[in-house]
Amino acid sequence: MRPEFQWVRRRRPIWELNAVFLLMAINIGVFVCDVILKSQKIELSDYLALSVEGLQKGYIWQILTFQFMHGGIMHIFLNMLTLYFIGRMLEAGIGKKEFLRLYLISGAFGGLLQIGCSWIAPQHFGSAAVVGASAGVFGVVGAYAALYPYQRLTLLLFFVIPISMQAKTLIYLAGAMALYGMIFPGDHIAHAAHLGGMICGILYLRSHHLLAWRRPHNTGPRGNNNSKWFSTPVQSFKIYGGAAPVEKQTRPEQSRTVTVVDVAEEDDFMEKKVDPILDKITRQGIQSLTAEEREILEKAHKRMKRD
Repeated sequence: MRPEFQWVRRRRPIWELNAVFLLMAINIGVFVCDVILKSQKIELSDYLALSVEGLQKGYIWQILTFQFMHGGIMHIFLNMLTLYFIGRMLEAGIGKKEFLRLYLISGAFGGLLQIGCSWIAPQHFGSAAVVGASAGVFGVVGAYAALYPYQRLTLLLFFVIPISMQAKTLIYLAGAMALYGMIFPGDHIAHAAHLGGMICGILYLRSHHLLAWRRPHNTGPRGNNNSKWFSTPVQSFKIYGGAAPVEKQTRPEQSRTVTVVDVAEEDDFMEKKVDPILDKITRQGIQSLTAEEREILEKAHKRMKRD
């Protein structure tokens, strides 16, 4: 009888999993399908890659689908590697829904900026279709640097030489490289998409005030001594500024300290109330439950749906 109550054990369907892993799974899945179809002489890029011709034909879906197409193993590997390391930390800071919106909107904006440049100056920017998650990934990196500007990151140059720098410094370098690539194109890289995605990620973070609705337990990545940024309401935030955000002063008795207590109470509820009922169902069957025990299971069910 226990399988009927698997929802109590907090098993979540695939669509409720971590947003970064969902995006990685979709990207890898599309890449594998593209490789298989190419072996059969079928080009998905004709319909899914973002291009001026495609938009002129009404292929509006390309604004979304191009973000899951890639031009080769190294292309998808670098994008997924960055998404994995930076994306998980950003998602922990702003939440799954906002992370997905930021990622997809940044990708769309970056792609459209690249296409716009190609449409205005095709001889300079080229007319090739745009593919890749780079614009969305740059949006994630930009938003992360805006949220944790002083967090130190260690990069492996050529996968060998470790280089440590603050997140804001990384954005300055990435922005400078994107601008240089736009001014002196020729490497078949969509630098305008990178720059557009990065700017969009930063602006999205600011325009949606994602720093103001932090939950107290979302204190950012380990090693970032900015936990106080998220324990009180943020009044103002200057991206890459020289000082910490200005915070509203709250009296100690007004501080929210219920998060840890809530988690402890939740675990205590599951262990002391729900588990014995499940054991009883296993031994005696569901018909043996009292009205009070059924109410407890229903309460647990509602909690799981709320989570």
